Amino acid sequence: MNKKLFLFIFAVFAAVLQLEAATSDWLKNVSVSPKHGNLNYDGELEIYYDLPDVDSVNKAYLVISTDAGDYTVEASGVDSDFASVNNLIKLSGLDFYNTLKKNKNIQSDEKSALDGKYSVDLVVKLDGTGGDDDDEDNDDDDSGSSSSKPASVSKSLSVTFDNMPPKAPSTIEIEGGDGSMLIRVAPPSTADGSSKDPVGRYHAVITGTFKHNGSEKEATLKFESEVDPDSYAKIWEFTVESKDGYAFINNDENDPDKAYRVEVYAEDLAGNFDESATIGVDASAVTTLGFWSNYVSKGGKDDGGFCFVATACFGSYFHPAVELLRNFRDFFLSSFALGRSFIGAYYRYGSYPAEIIKGSPLLRSLSRTVLMPLIAVAWFLTDPAGRIFGIFWLALMLFILLKPKRRGVAVMFIFLALVLGANDLQAKPKKHSVHGEFSFTNSFYYPKEIDSEFGEGQPFRDVAGSQMRYLPSLTYGFAVPVAENYIRWSFVGGIGYTRFKGTALQSDGTKSKDRSTMHFIPLMAETKLRPVYSFPLYPVISVGLDYFTWWVRDKGKTTQSGGTFGFHGTVGLKVSLNWIDPSSAKKMADGGITDTALFVDYRFEKIDDFGKSKSFDLSDMSVHRFEFGIVFEF
Repeated sequence: MNKKLFLFIFAVFAAVLQLEAATSDWLKNVSVSPKHGNLNYDGELEIYYDLPDVDSVNKAYLVISTDAGDYTVEASGVDSDFASVNNLIKLSGLDFYNTLKKNKNIQSDEKSALDGKYSVDLVVKLDGTGGDDDDEDNDDDDSGSSSSKPASVSKSLSVTFDNMPPKAPSTIEIEGGDGSMLIRVAPPSTADGSSKDPVGRYHAVITGTFKHNGSEKEATLKFESEVDPDSYAKIWEFTVESKDGYAFINNDENDPDKAYRVEVYAEDLAGNFDESATIGVDASAVTTLGFWSNYVSKGGKDDGGFCFVATACFGSYFHPAVELLRNFRDFFLSSFALGRSFIGAYYRYGSYPAEIIKGSPLLRSLSRTVLMPLIAVAWFLTDPAGRIFGIFWLALMLFILLKPKRRGVAVMFIFLALVLGANDLQAKPKKHSVHGEFSFTNSFYYPKEIDSEFGEGQPFRDVAGSQMRYLPSLTYGFAVPVAENYIRWSFVGGIGYTRFKGTALQSDGTKSKDRSTMHFIPLMAETKLRPVYSFPLYPVISVGLDYFTWWVRDKGKTTQSGGTFGFHGTVGLKVSLNWIDPSSAKKMADGGITDTALFVDYRFEKIDDFGKSKSFDLSDMSVHRFEFGIVFEF
């Protein structure tokens, strides 16, 4: 490349960079709305911009750049009230047209005569740099600042002035829906037929017979649909349905007299349209089969009974809690006159509170809580597992309360519940697909028994104090596929961590400045049992082995470490959260989580290496503690 040519290109490039840098110092973030920059005679564009140094700004205005010259837009100047951000100047189609017509000496009043693409410059004039004539007296005030401050800065924008409406859309397809129609339409071709003319909005005019106030009425409805920016020149689809009290009538018999006439015309990006440039077709709304209607049409046997309030509370007619209440209605309440009267009153008035509950998440949660006792009663009376559970706990209470000589009666109740319940369950088994679980467990721990081997001294307490420490843990386990329809039997492992920080003692028993810390990592393996049924409250029992690893650090160094074996057992209750928020439960089920539950366990443990005399006894205070947390089953 010629050296002089290279230097010339380099100089031009440097000048452009310098100009851009100068502009960014005085004018930033220039944008036009709408972004497509299309404008017609009746339209308007909004131009936004930021001014880094407001005090230096004299005025802002717009200039149209053409091959014949540059023309300042009439009525575009802004002389005051500038801000650092979001300044606005408007470009109306009327001002744009008048400016071009005046300067180009156009005699015709045909607006489309000036159609085309233009470069419009936003110009910001700065103070003290040779401004208007009435500013010349201020030239000496800048003390030479004009050498570093440009006279003005500008930013070019592309504007399309367009006053020609588009032709009719090129194609149209309609799919009938239940009380609605889906319209699929393609943009019109450009004047030369080489491409598609960008469309900003479609208008649909539909004429036919509609339902209105309980009767049929001839009417014409107008609809419009705004096109997404990425689909201006692509096929666009939109749905039309009832409007202003007029509803489409389904034409399942395909009767031509009941069809609708659909006419669609396009509006371009500048806002031009021709209501006569339409594409039309006859179409109908038709009845469609959803889940339930298709189920019934295929001969489904479910009676379709409904429970207004319960369904509103739990979000689904098929929720287990709603199913329990339906069974309670069908097999218990309907068997006597008072119950049938209650059912009748419920169906007369139950829909009103149901509508209120359905629209409020807070009321749904509160209503589920209020319904809990009724659901429990329904479970005890109608579900086989519920009857076994109820009889068993009734018998257990009798066993505890009765005198020893009469406890044989309670034992007979327990035996009867197990025998009859087993037959009942076998007649109606329930399938579950739980394969494992993981949980986050919380408890508070203090190894009080660690000092039990001493008569009067309490070496651990003297250093660590007597406060319990928070002990979080994680568990993970798998379910055993044995009798899984009735009992969930799992093997679970877990790990936790806690520590006790204290102050080392001097030889006379007084506190020193040195810190001492004892760390614990409890490891455990256990087997766990709980019944399987649809009611959200489960009893849980478990037994397992423990291994507490521990180490002591004094003055930043590990001085001793070891591990202690032991065993534990728990009894507790688990409350399923699936019934509280069915929609979230369904989403989690799609991800593999079949049940989420809160639990609380009463834990008894003995961590002393199975009674070895030379081992720590790391059992908790009072030889037991409570655990609580959340468990996820998969």
